[in-house]
Amino acid sequence: MTKYYLWFLLFYLFTEPRASRENDAPVMVTGILGESAILPTEIPNGYKLENINWASRTSVALVQPEGQSVKIITTHQNYRDRLNVPPNTYNLKISPLKMEDAGSYRADINLQNPTTSTTFTITKNYTLHVYRQLAPPKITLTFVASENNTCNISLTCFMEEGGEAVKYQWTPLGEQAVESNGKSSLFIFQRPKDAPINYTCTAINPVTNNSQSKFVQYPCAGTLVIFDPFWYTLLSVLEMVIVIILTGMGFYLRHKKKQEPRASRENDAPVMVTGILGESAILPTEIPNGYKLENINWASRTSVALVQPEGQSVKIITTHQNYRDRLNVPPNTYNLKISPLKMEDAGSYRADINLQNPTTSTTFTVTKNYTLHVYRRLAPPKITLTFVASENNTCNITLTCFMEEKGEAVKYQWTPLGEQAVESNGKSSLFIFQRPEDAPINYICTAINPVTNNSQSKLVQYPCADADSPSTSKVMALKDLPLSENQLYDEISMPKAIVSNPPKEEEALNTIYYTVQKPQKIKNSCSSATKLLGTSTNDSVI
Repeated sequence: MTKYYLWFLLFYLFTEPRASRENDAPVMVTGILGESAILPTEIPNGYKLENINWASRTSVALVQPEGQSVKIITTHQNYRDRLNVPPNTYNLKISPLKMEDAGSYRADINLQNPTTSTTFTITKNYTLHVYRQLAPPKITLTFVASENNTCNISLTCFMEEGGEAVKYQWTPLGEQAVESNGKSSLFIFQRPKDAPINYTCTAINPVTNNSQSKFVQYPCAGTLVIFDPFWYTLLSVLEMVIVIILTGMGFYLRHKKKQEPRASRENDAPVMVTGILGESAILPTEIPNGYKLENINWASRTSVALVQPEGQSVKIITTHQNYRDRLNVPPNTYNLKISPLKMEDAGSYRADINLQNPTTSTTFTVTKNYTLHVYRRLAPPKITLTFVASENNTCNITLTCFMEEKGEAVKYQWTPLGEQAVESNGKSSLFIFQRPEDAPINYICTAINPVTNNSQSKLVQYPCADADSPSTSKVMALKDLPLSENQLYDEISMPKAIVSNPPKEEEALNTIYYTVQKPQKIKNSCSSATKLLGTSTNDSVI
């Protein structure tokens, strides 16, 4: 029985929708300019739909059930009067399509489990391609006569407009067909005795195709035959110059078109907003005087909310479960308040503010961008002390100040400032020195981030005082050992930072003897053994 229960539990865990999930690959949707495209949604059975928030480069719309019907709230003027939801579905239909509708779309589908009353968000991504209905292509003919009465002919097929993702096919296929810069060139040759041929060029894109034909019958009859290679070179250079001029004009006109004012406006630099973890942050909006607010659509990495006036109050529709029960609009404003803040709330935000001119009844969208920073309220930092004694009675001390929890954008200040303070890896190290006669000093480390600060202090009073001598502790002089003729003994010195005053009764156990063979003849060069005589060492003595 237990085994079946475990299998049931695993099945439930893996089939229950996550709090927020996203489809891996975008759904590809294709549409024709001036016609319609449908972005499909799939609502899982057994769940109640709360709303769907649609977004692209801008916000698009909010779709929500309203009794037996569906309410569509357009959230950007680019889509005004062009959105619809087909009957018995929650799919989004865009009609008539514009070329600028092409691009990525995102649907945040907010659902509720009727059994548990829990809510979650499913995100679906789409890529919409918009193509023109192709008109018949154009065909141009150029030719050059050669020495042997052969006419070298070039047929060029192209679209005057709407050449996005267009491919070309020739019938019959000539000697060579080359596609370049949105055109297809067919290279053929004819002699005077050859029969005329009708060449057909078919232009094809993912939604439509169209054709054009050209009747070709030895076009070189009665023309000047060019034999000199110089003329070939000259014609090629002129052709290249013309292509460069036309390309430059095309880039200029395209750049000029991009600079034309858009119906919607966007602020240049994001507004910087700072908040404290667990507290609140307010994203400010400014509604221009003399205009009527229709709604504000808020978005971040996901959708956030739709805010719209409702009589004398304001209605907030949360469009992603990440922000559920944490959004508010302060009285007499349309600012968005997020509380309590989470660390994952930090990032970029966007508000599409849809306004209406009461005089002309025209609508437009003002877009404002924000950057929200979220910081922790700092606890007192920690201070650690390490020291090393040197030979001249100086104690070299290092104070290290750090936050136990990760401190985003934390800076440190020391009072008083020592010889040198260095920040690295989220810590600050202060390097100081003291002598035995120096008075004790209270060092204070203050940790600071953009929203708060906190301090910790450390009283420092010559920490090297526990040592017998400033630099080393001698272990033990050897007195009672019998000396042989060829043996010398030396005392081993111990660094002060490592050993401090071992108990006298343990000194015999802490003695190490180095035995050096006395050389018969002393040479200038010193062996590794003789180097030990009379020198101190940093080896730990145990």
